[in-house]
Amino acid sequence: MTTELRVTRRLVDGAIVVSAAGDVDLTSAPDLDSAVQSACADTQPPGPVVVDLSEVTFLGSIGLSLLVNAQQKCEENSVELRVVATSRAVLRPLQVTRLDEQLRITSSVDEAVAPPATEAS
Repeated sequence: MTTELRVTRRLVDGAIVVSAAGDVDLTSAPDLDSAVQSACADTQPPGPVVVDLSEVTFLGSIGLSLLVNAQQKCEENSVELRVVATSRAVLRPLQVTRLDEQLRITSSVDEAVAPPATEAS
């Protein structure tokens, strides 16, 4: 039995945040994909676009593919993609596929929308 996916979009500190709650699987992924692709297209450089998966209970392979495609779309528009991932259900697939090395993973929306820390000289 799958958990229905809820997808929302909001503006936080100038960043478009697309949040998902529930299972990201073959039947639900198109709604999330549409929202994320739209956010990537609508965001002005440098962005970022934030995909908040903190309430996702299952992340299937289609969800991983969705994130790769979103990163490519954002890169085409010179926008950074940031992913909020806190649960094992999301972090484990990202780690196994090594996407955690390719995507900027954060532990909260606040962290994701914060400007990059400047290095001290």
